[in-house]
Amino acid sequence: MADSPLVLRRLVEHVLKSGAELPLAMLLEQLVAVKQLRALARKFDLSPKGFRVDKAPARVLAGQLAELRDGERLDEVLGLLKPVAPSRSGSEADVARAGELEAMLVLRDSELRAAREEVERARENLSRARDRESGLQRRVELLEQESAMLRREAVEAGKPRAAPVADRSQVVRELERRVRQLEDEREGFVAADEALRRQLAHNRSQLRELEATNAELEELIPKSRRRKKKPLPPLPEAERRVVVPYFEPSFYKSLDGKDRKAVERAVQAVFLFCTEGHSYPGLEVKSIGGQDVWSLRASLGLRVYFKPRSDGDVDVLELADREDQHTTLRRLKDK
Repeated sequence: MADSPLVLRRLVEHVLKSGAELPLAMLLEQLVAVKQLRALARKFDLSPKGFRVDKAPARVLAGQLAELRDGERLDEVLGLLKPVAPSRSGSEADVARAGELEAMLVLRDSELRAAREEVERARENLSRARDRESGLQRRVELLEQESAMLRREAVEAGKPRAAPVADRSQVVRELERRVRQLEDEREGFVAADEALRRQLAHNRSQLRELEATNAELEELIPKSRRRKKKPLPPLPEAERRVVVPYFEPSFYKSLDGKDRKAVERAVQAVFLFCTEGHSYPGLEVKSIGGQDVWSLRASLGLRVYFKPRSDGDVDVLELADREDQHTTLRRLKDK
């Protein structure tokens, strides 16, 4: 038999490579002396292929002995692997040999256990890695399905797949422009309110002065000659007048591309203005600064532009989007 450390090293390497499997032929080859193998092969009348029994190597003899299927013969073969206790009459060399074999077996068992534990850990790590890989694969499939669904929805809605930076900046600029317009309108409203307040204060001061002058004059007149104040006649009720709208050809031309609902709202807003007047809430009737053009609100994003006539009626000029007010006013001014 070969040197003990080398034998153990070969056995351990074989176990690690083959997954904790150790063939009987290899155990016989590494752990049993070749003389014992030849004696047992001679006893069983074995004929090693290409060798005589006395010259056959341990590898060939171990392979033939491991292939035996007879129960009794196989027991004798396995008996070669059992450690033989040294007899009291044995030599010191046999005792030392037996102790070495027992130490080798103990070392081999510990190394095999360590190798099996390492193999089991490797298998568990591999199993966890495969589970994680399958989980990630399922996650990727779900994300791909969700992405495909979002792409289909974007295509159906007519929207781009990803809003570019230029579009976002354009939206921001449009919002800033809208804020500036609202601020300008607010400043105009504030200035008009201040002017009306000043006019109201002036009228009230004049009224107080006239009332004071009238009271002084009445004091100068003797009481016997003072006339009794007649009650003022009731004010006549204001005649309710309906404004007649005259729709210009430019108004009908501006209806191209507008949906029916928007057109209906515009016509309703015009008739409501003609019957209720400028102060009706919700129409937001106002004069466009610097021009003899007025606008009224048809919906959140639509405005109707008109011009008063000399007889009190109005010419309905155009229906346009709120955001296109500057362009519309420039076009109406050019006309």
